Amino acid sequence: MTAFIRRFTSVPSIETLTAIETIALIDGTPRGPVIGTGTGTLLLFGEFEDGPFNEPTEVFGDADEAAQFGAFGYQYGSTVHENASARRRLQELWNGNGFLKGRYLRPRRKIIARVDSSVGSVAVTPKATVRSGPGPFRLNTTDQLTVDADAGGPTALPVIVAVEARADGAGAAYPVALTGQAIGIRIDGGAQVNVTLPSGSTALADIILAINNALGYTAASDNAGQLRISGIQQGTGGEVVLTELTAPVLATLGYTPVSGVVTVAGTGGVADIDAVTASELVTLWSTALSGISATANVTDDGSLAISAFVSMQVAAGTFQDSMGFGTDLATAAAQVAYDIPAGTRLMVAGENFVTMQTVRRKVGDTGVLFIPVRHALDDGTGAAAPAATAVTVVDQPTQVLDASTGAAGFTAALSESQLDVRYEAAFDATLDLERISRIANFSLSARRSPAVNRKGRANATDASNEGNFGRKFHARAPYGISPNDAIADVALYRSDRVFYTYPGWQARIPEIAERGSAGGLGFSDDGIITIGGDGPLAYINCALNPEENPGQSTGLLDDFVISREPIAGASFIRQTYEAFKAAGICAPRVDQDGAFVYQSEVTTSLTPGRTTQKRRKMADFIQDTLGIIALPFSKKLATDSRVAGVTSRGTRFLNSLLSPDNAETQRIAEFSMELNTNSNAEYAPNGIQSWRICVRLLSSLDSMIFDTKVGEGVVVISETET
Repeated sequence: MTAFIRRFTSVPSIETLTAIETIALIDGTPRGPVIGTGTGTLLLFGEFEDGPFNEPTEVFGDADEAAQFGAFGYQYGSTVHENASARRRLQELWNGNGFLKGRYLRPRRKIIARVDSSVGSVAVTPKATVRSGPGPFRLNTTDQLTVDADAGGPTALPVIVAVEARADGAGAAYPVALTGQAIGIRIDGGAQVNVTLPSGSTALADIILAINNALGYTAASDNAGQLRISGIQQGTGGEVVLTELTAPVLATLGYTPVSGVVTVAGTGGVADIDAVTASELVTLWSTALSGISATANVTDDGSLAISAFVSMQVAAGTFQDSMGFGTDLATAAAQVAYDIPAGTRLMVAGENFVTMQTVRRKVGDTGVLFIPVRHALDDGTGAAAPAATAVTVVDQPTQVLDASTGAAGFTAALSESQLDVRYEAAFDATLDLERISRIANFSLSARRSPAVNRKGRANATDASNEGNFGRKFHARAPYGISPNDAIADVALYRSDRVFYTYPGWQARIPEIAERGSAGGLGFSDDGIITIGGDGPLAYINCALNPEENPGQSTGLLDDFVISREPIAGASFIRQTYEAFKAAGICAPRVDQDGAFVYQSEVTTSLTPGRTTQKRRKMADFIQDTLGIIALPFSKKLATDSRVAGVTSRGTRFLNSLLSPDNAETQRIAEFSMELNTNSNAEYAPNGIQSWRICVRLLSSLDSMIFDTKVGEGVVVISETET
């Protein structure tokens, strides 16, 4: 940029113009009503689940936004939309959630400025880790795994103990006297099989034969002269259940039934030797591993990870192979590239936290990673976690991590004023002329607070005055307040660069309905929530061409708006909307045809000539374009040809808006552009050229008159009569 594009409401002084090379845009106040609209790049401030902080970033569609900034909450297994950000602030649900704020907005271009709402950073040290294949595992009780960690030599981990359920009789005197009695047998949770036993004086071998024939496998056996009935599943999940169908057969066979039933479970350290889970092995081996300063963890895909701080290796063997372990030496340096995803859960002193950014660890990386965190339940109530408090990483990625709270620990949830300061920092980051935010025409904040509204106003003014495109901030009233309170509130933010809406809309959010009421605070089965009127208005302003009135019926809201926000005790009649317009409130309304519209597209300014959004937006559109037209000429010799070139290009642009050859594409009513450097004799010697530009805009059909006379005695006047 060879010169700074700056806006003024009057002609600046010579000192101002010579302090730095400048293209001065004079935004003079017109004498009468002037109307205009803007163009379509939206800058959205808010709290998101992933992505950079305070770094305005353009996104290209929903998929790209999700890839860079996440969606609505995180998914853990089959549970969706968990631990979403900004659940409740200032007593409003989702006040600050950027995903919900932009859920249905489709501007021509969209830029996101993510606010840093972290309460600290977790210090993460990747370990030397060996990893099995995904569980569960089919193992044997004779298998044994040997590991070699940096803090000790080869260590054989405990073998797995898993014994099937065994129902053993005791004290029966065989042969026993039976009279065709029957028992029910259920093995390992299967269907009950009814077994009729032989009659007469019956030997143990005959009873065993009858049971095995009925069950189809060798379930019954001779245990030192007593009956044993065994299950199949080895481990604590196995079970044998004997039910006495005819009394007292169980007692005769040496059992002591409780209410006619004998139940015996399997034993050991796992539930099923044929389906051993990684979590069971963690429990089984934790003590042995701690002796060599190693740990075992379950990773996010159900695999088993065994880790040490420097190196770790698994010895070759049947057990190693059946679990899918390799035998290569692992070190703390990353062996493969992997992500530590945003939303990774941490447990610290009984408080749940989540990481806020996806961190990529490249091959060969070593050392500590610092990842910002926030409270998982982001409603402003989270407690602090002091430094040196133990951290449990609930969702271990491919490589296991050792985490700590670092030297600073984690603070309690940010107060409302602290969060306002974080938003202010995000706004300030969008003033840099080298960032993409310089092209934003409209801005919008997911958080509503008095401080944020004030900052949004200041940011729009500062951005517009310091070389960015002309920026307009969309604001809203708090939910649920009365019309009188809204009229009092809007007075705090007056500027023709602030568009203020009240009341809000109601909309259905599919993600909220998908999770349903099981999601807790802020969730419901129908998914209907109140959304501010500021977001949909910004969407309309972005979508319409500059000459259009955003208060017209566009149909853009029909796909997601359900109704206007209900306000208890309020009456939204014509006089109410007249009061809104007079106060500078752009008010949502459902019109006579059921269309969702904004009644009056006013700014918050009460200064005559600066009260309509159309004028503000069209003025920015014309001024920004003239500034871009002039930039290539900046600092070059002021030859007659170059001065005429600026005039010619500016005239061609304005004439394209007038469109004299095609009435259907007309966007302005009249214009003039003339060189008026001679208006100040000091201009030319100081390298200043000046043009005077006047543009009269087209009116919109805000009001229409039908002068009617209807009745039996009406005299119809022809159109040629006066």
